[in-house]
Amino acid sequence: MDFSRFKQTKTQRGFTYAYYFSSASSGKPTLLLAHGFPTPAYLWRKQIAFLEPLGFGIIAPDLLGYAGTDKPTDPKAYVGSGLVQDVVDILDKEGIEKVVAIGHDWGVQIVSRLINYHPERLLAAAVLAIGYFPPLAVGTDPTAALKEKLGFDAFAYQRFFVEPGAHLLIEKNFDSFFSLIFPLPQSETQPENIWCEHMCVDGKAKAWVEANRTTELVSYLSHEDKEYVKKTLLEGGMQGPLAWYKVFLSGDGAANDAKISKEASLISKPFLFLAFEDDAICRPEVGIATHAAYVHPDWKNSLTTKVLGGDHWALNSNPGKVNEALLEWIEGLGL
Repeated sequence: MDFSRFKQTKTQRGFTYAYYFSSASSGKPTLLLAHGFPTPAYLWRKQIAFLEPLGFGIIAPDLLGYAGTDKPTDPKAYVGSGLVQDVVDILDKEGIEKVVAIGHDWGVQIVSRLINYHPERLLAAAVLAIGYFPPLAVGTDPTAALKEKLGFDAFAYQRFFVEPGAHLLIEKNFDSFFSLIFPLPQSETQPENIWCEHMCVDGKAKAWVEANRTTELVSYLSHEDKEYVKKTLLEGGMQGPLAWYKVFLSGDGAANDAKISKEASLISKPFLFLAFEDDAICRPEVGIATHAAYVHPDWKNSLTTKVLGGDHWALNSNPGKVNEALLEWIEGLGL
């Protein structure tokens, strides 16, 4: 990743953002790449290396709480309307009127709130691993709702992430946390399904980190990759990245989402859902059901769903298939 391409700007909310930027070639759209937890824009390095030489413009922010961007510790700074306004401010800074927005993990919230608040800035939208984030209803417990849908406690780990002091434990035993977030795949020599057994069972994620369990590094990340992510997270602290979960589970996110109208909650743009069959937490069937309910009836034919082999981190572990799927969809938009 060419770090010399990073720029900075201050948003209307007063936050300084770092973002990767390269201009589009004539006739090519700009792609907005929104990362999730716990990696900064660096997550997209393999997609940028593939798409940028084809002439696509790239804007890939370090989102709030990450790397070169400010890291407020008040969870209310991370409400959806504020986060998406920050991103729009970056687009305005670069004079980019419309983008193809692509999000992974928590970056899907950014894409979703662009759909809700700023659809005029979108040519199309794509979400990877996680389906569209509809406005959260006030009083909803999202961890319980997902458990009821799936039959297992897929978001159990989030209850650990929002505990007081969780950031300190993670910072102290960071290598253990990293092994849990980027788990070795189940195999003859590694019989555990780490996410199913330790992320999706109440109390087990905390127990893993408290015990300081570590594994060898997954094959798709180099030592340098890990050290970059580790450095950026420990220098800034984990409170910012974990605040995304706190606002989600506290009810502040739902209160903020209440301003989104029913009409604005519908997807009315060409839309791609790229899911991964081996993702133990973000199951494809959840996103598929959400899109059936939230894609505007007039736009049903503009919904594309693909389920690829690979786990949650397929952007890094299976980049060839991810890149090919993104390119095929973007070229098929006829922009």
